[in-house]
Amino acid sequence: MPGLIADLDPIRRISDAAYRASRTARNLGIDRQVAHLGRWTVRDVIAHLGGVHLWAARIVATASMDGPGHKKSALDGDALLDWFDEGARSLATTLAGLDPNAPCPNFNPGSAATAEFWIRRQLHETVVHAWDIEAAHSTTTPIDPNVAVDGIDEYLDVWVRTRGKQTLTAPLTLRTSAGDGTIRAWTLQPAVRPGRLDITTGGSIQTPAELAGPAEDLYLVLWNRRHITDTHLTVTGDEDVVSSFRRLS
Repeated sequence: MPGLIADLDPIRRISDAAYRASRTARNLGIDRQVAHLGRWTVRDVIAHLGGVHLWAARIVATASMDGPGHKKSALDGDALLDWFDEGARSLATTLAGLDPNAPCPNFNPGSAATAEFWIRRQLHETVVHAWDIEAAHSTTTPIDPNVAVDGIDEYLDVWVRTRGKQTLTAPLTLRTSAGDGTIRAWTLQPAVRPGRLDITTGGSIQTPAELAGPAEDLYLVLWNRRHITDTHLTVTGDEDVVSSFRRLS
């Protein structure tokens, strides 16, 4: 499955999601706890996301990962939100000036070392955290199915394929549809190396279990933002296989 598609207009979507995050925090407050993120409040999410934006902007501007990692801001109140807005604008301006195919290192083995990795990563970083902030205030904006489909693919490639400690006990199919109704599917299989998964696209392999449903629900379940039972996702086949990968309750 292709990665970032031009029709996604990712930089505009990054800016839109950052604006929603800031507007919600300004209008409804930064002290509200984000229940699904443990002890984090809206302030913590803003402080974290702003730090990630500045970190990513520096990496793509210099085409180098040398230097410190991302850090949460110690600011608070309006000063924090002003800092966040400025960083989001800086990120968008920096990304807009890039050739997506320009060489740029990243932290994920096997991903293409191009600026496109960072455009795609910041899209989903910002969309998910904007959802966190809105969810804390019970006012979430629907996620475009095309963004969610791309985010599922990005999540599996960056955060599952190369990361250890995966617990899937047998092959599993994930299935959803894009905004035009096109079916998208991924097959996850335990790899030879313990704790790793092999991932193929297309869903043509028969598996003992399948998790299927709306793209937004699958996207948010993979990011541990929702439980499967709180969504319109359906499980076909062996529920224990799905539970080994994501909790059913």
